[in-house]
Amino acid sequence: MATMRAAVWGDGGALLSAELPRPEPGPGEVRVRVRACGICGSDLHLRSAGFVRPGLAPGHEFAGTIDALGAGVAGLAPGDAVAVEPLRSCGRCDPCRRGLDALCTSGELLGVHAHGGFAEYAVVSAERAFPVPADLDPRVAALAEPTAVMVRALLRGGCTGGERVLVLGAGTLGLLGILAARAQGAGEVWISARHPAQAALARDFGATRVLSEGEATPSELALASRATPFDLVVETVGGGADTLTAAAAAVRPAGRVSVVGVFLAPVRLETLPLLLKEATLAWSYCYGRGDGRPDFASATALLSAERERAARLATHAVPLAEASRAFELAADRKGGAIKVSVIP
Repeated sequence: MATMRAAVWGDGGALLSAELPRPEPGPGEVRVRVRACGICGSDLHLRSAGFVRPGLAPGHEFAGTIDALGAGVAGLAPGDAVAVEPLRSCGRCDPCRRGLDALCTSGELLGVHAHGGFAEYAVVSAERAFPVPADLDPRVAALAEPTAVMVRALLRGGCTGGERVLVLGAGTLGLLGILAARAQGAGEVWISARHPAQAALARDFGATRVLSEGEATPSELALASRATPFDLVVETVGGGADTLTAAAAAVRPAGRVSVVGVFLAPVRLETLPLLLKEATLAWSYCYGRGDGRPDFASATALLSAERERAARLATHAVPLAEASRAFELAADRKGGAIKVSVIP
């Protein structure tokens, strides 16, 4: 049996080198030779909370080239560069029929429920392999996953032309949110940034204004929103941050808050400001294709157009054998890491 190199979870969140069986594509599937896999903030949250499966190869932000085709696959060929939408869904339940694949009643996310991109190869449904330009850096192509997350979050928040948008958090999601909001017609995009490297990139990405940590407190945002009310606030931080309170303070009356950050513990939510403003609170998970166009297709098109700026997010690349070091780099935001990629 052919094997492949991988990094898998061990006890206590350790990452171990392993040899796994090389997967074979079934009907309607393709095998992807993984060229880059990014570490997501949710990977860090899940690891710190102990929500990992020993023996599983993590990684859900990945891109590569088609290596083999299963029976019945058309429109793709070996050697094609692709970004992978890391979902598995049944296609039959009510959410699937409405294009909400991420909400499938039996769905799985590669890298969380099944082997992901911390391996040399991965098998995915052909419809979830989105072609990208052959000359697009695989580390940039792998950003299609977080970009699609932000495309979805803005759609859930009802972003329309000319609006003022505030993005809370300037990690990968927040920075990509600037590009995605501009693409969806936002008039102004403000963002809060904790670290200098994030703030510098936010300015280069076209943020109207970058708020410091001190300027992004609930009290300061409440003051700022009186002069410059925000139509839409997008929360991208999660963890244990008090960003939901900040979002409630910043949003205008009858405005919207879209939450995409991953909170793994109870958080404080002051409902009175949201009630008195009749604000809409929307939760956004993953991506979909409910409007007829997959969010992933919008994401790959955006990255192709913005490849030079997007490439600045790919700050670190680490070989697969050093996957543990990649997680250490990703967790140390003070060190200037934005997106750390593992290269199988």
